[in-house]
Amino acid sequence: MKRTICEKITKNFDAPTHGNHCHLLNGSSIPTFVIDNNHTVQFWNSACEHITGTAASEVVGTNHHWAVFYPQPRPIMADLIVSCASDEEFDRYYGASWSRSSIIDGAVESENFYPGFGEQGIWLFFSASPLKDADGNVVGAIETLQDISERKRAEAALLEHRENLSELVRQRTKELERANEELSQYAFAVSHDLRAPLRAIRNYAGYLREDLDAVLTGEQRSYLDGMGHALRHGDALVKDILDFSRIGSGAMHLQPVALDDFFSDLVREMQTEHRDSISVARNMPVVIGDRTIMTQIFSNLIANGLKFNRTESRRVDIEARPLVDGNCEIAIRDNGIGIDPRYHDRIFKMFKRLHTHKEFEGTGIGLAIVHKAVLQSNGSIRIASNKGAGSTFYVTLPLAGDDRYAGPQGTPGR
Repeated sequence: MKRTICEKITKNFDAPTHGNHCHLLNGSSIPTFVIDNNHTVQFWNSACEHITGTAASEVVGTNHHWAVFYPQPRPIMADLIVSCASDEEFDRYYGASWSRSSIIDGAVESENFYPGFGEQGIWLFFSASPLKDADGNVVGAIETLQDISERKRAEAALLEHRENLSELVRQRTKELERANEELSQYAFAVSHDLRAPLRAIRNYAGYLREDLDAVLTGEQRSYLDGMGHALRHGDALVKDILDFSRIGSGAMHLQPVALDDFFSDLVREMQTEHRDSISVARNMPVVIGDRTIMTQIFSNLIANGLKFNRTESRRVDIEARPLVDGNCEIAIRDNGIGIDPRYHDRIFKMFKRLHTHKEFEGTGIGLAIVHKAVLQSNGSIRIASNKGAGSTFYVTLPLAGDDRYAGPQGTPGR
């Protein structure tokens, strides 16, 4: 007698059949159905009845199983398996949602939403495999279903959460940018307005010294000297805060800057002492930058190299080289007091001084200005230094001709 598809499936199972050759599949909790090579349904288990809401008696012996899943006649995945369909045919009916199984030879799998199942519809993951006879001929197909609605709802909730989180981050970023802009404007206004009363106090202190010069005691003169020193420090502090607040408040005037000419002009305009030496390498690259901001960056670094220096011959060497990533690395090297590596991460922060005012004058803002200006210039900065062994500041700026920074003039390139 010719075996049915179900007999072929279960012929190797040593179990009583009680007249039902597919009782093993029928007792499975996995929704499963089988079609033969004539696309006729041979088996439809109880789990399949439960998930689809269609009784086995309605589909077994028919080829109308498509109606369980779709409103119009069309092949389902098991039909395409039986027909030995091409990838193009699978694409036609399943688009990009199908794939070949990495576990079962000849099997395919996909997932889709079926609005007619259940009260609100369900998501199904389905996998279809060929059934072959002893000669390797396809005699049917077996297809299994899996309800993945919970997973899909979780994925949708996660996606919604991510979108909400992204929107929240965008909002918070805008708020932070607005707050920073307001803070910069406030710092600009305050520092600008503070210079007037500081000038007035300095003038009045000068008038007092002139009017009372003949009767001032040594102690009183020291008081006025201390006042003058405090006023100069206060004026320098206000100026540095003003400079810090200005960075990023206006349009960037990005343009090619030849480093040879730039450093030649910068060094010539800097006020140095007879014991100071500034050496500039030749044939340096051309970078993209704002000359005003670059002047802030490198005048600060050169001045610091000379100021924080106890040697008899204070020296700063400047050189530059192109990098393979389209940037230029500019090194400002000094023979000064150096910086302990423990403090390298704090020197670019506001008011993070490593020395007292008696040791070295300053406001503690200079390197914060440098750091902010470098970032505004699409660059980066790092330091290599050890205590007592001098310091080298490495500033990277984009090379001229690098398309990444070819933004319109007056705006950052990225």
